Amino acid sequence: MTSPALTALRELLDALPSGVDGVVAVEEIGRVVDAARVRVAGSVDTGAAEALGFASPVAAVATLARVSEKTARARLAVAAVTRVDRSLTGAEVPARLPVLAASLERVGLDAAELITRQLGAVQAHVEPGLLGATEQVLVNLASGSDASGSHPVVPQSVTSLAGQFSLITAAIDPDGARPREERARRRRSFRAGSPDADGLVPVSGLLMPEVGSLLLGLMEAHRRTPRFTEEPDLALYEPTDTRTPEQRRHDTLATILIAAARAKDAPVLDGMPVTVVVTTTLEDLAHEDGRAGDPIGVMAGSNVPVSRASIERFIDANGFRIVTLTAAGAAFGISTPQRCFTPTQRLTIAARDGNRCSTPGCTSPHYALQVHHVTPWRDGGPTHVDNGILLCYWHHHTVDTGPWHWRITDGLPEIRGPGIPHWTPTRSTTPRVAAA
Repeated sequence: MTSPALTALRELLDALPSGVDGVVAVEEIGRVVDAARVRVAGSVDTGAAEALGFASPVAAVATLARVSEKTARARLAVAAVTRVDRSLTGAEVPARLPVLAASLERVGLDAAELITRQLGAVQAHVEPGLLGATEQVLVNLASGSDASGSHPVVPQSVTSLAGQFSLITAAIDPDGARPREERARRRRSFRAGSPDADGLVPVSGLLMPEVGSLLLGLMEAHRRTPRFTEEPDLALYEPTDTRTPEQRRHDTLATILIAAARAKDAPVLDGMPVTVVVTTTLEDLAHEDGRAGDPIGVMAGSNVPVSRASIERFIDANGFRIVTLTAAGAAFGISTPQRCFTPTQRLTIAARDGNRCSTPGCTSPHYALQVHHVTPWRDGGPTHVDNGILLCYWHHHTVDTGPWHWRITDGLPEIRGPGIPHWTPTRSTTPRVAAA
């Protein structure tokens, strides 16, 4: 672009309004630029890329345009179906998607790439006339009008259009939905890698639509669970959830897995319900120095050391067993669970506290909560109803670092924290009228 043209464009952009009107105006210009980007990217063929020392047109466009290979690939894909080529005889070969080619400046790159992908999936076995009519409908919708192109409609994001486009192209596919479902079944996967240096386990995969929908629905249900606050003082607490959306989804998944492991008909492993197993020694566990960070244990299935603080949290939630070894290292005895609240104690605590996490505003379901010793077991706190409260996975993680603090007075939990400067009961008592 020549310098005068660039200067003129900058002046035009500087004159654009701000706010919503500015967003609309600058995107109109952006779609025109997108069309030009597609056109010039399409002129970079394999020969031109290799002449410049690039392995492919994608690498050439990505490097020269300073964009990601994903963006370069999208530009080239749209260019391949919208450019006019020449045959060996010199005759003009029309664009494969002529309606899209004529509308690029109105559609934009994201929507054009979506249309290209959707039609490309069915074009091999759809009658050309029907394919052309479908292309027109998709372009109309992407341009901000109804399917007929006669009336403007409420603007939609490309994400919203994707669902409509899938339904439209599926309707014209003579093979129906079954081939796609078969491909999905073959491609479904879930992988869990080896823990990294911090002990984090990488996961990846492709979920079947119904499984993905169920997981996302459960996460959304956890996020949207209504909050019921009985106490006026607690209704004024300050929000303290500083987690990112990704961290909240992780903790929601943890809640779902904890609940699944506790379910009545959950499968067992080695004759016991599936649980986290960490091994340490009583001598290391009894040592009081370096509570926050020293590694004194090992988690089954991971080579990452576990700190005393984490082990104490695991014991707090699920108790521990003592394995007695001989001098040579052979095991000859194992105790029953210790420092572990019984199911009856847990039900009693749940009934007392209203079947919810003891943190104000937390909406985690009661069946996925963990019982916490208010006076830590390491400090001699008893495993008794009067020393237990229910906490969710995340708040149990942060119990030693704040910002919330709990105590139990006369058998009733009290809390202090953001917006609650004084010790306040976590649940109000129901007033009763004395009989005459």
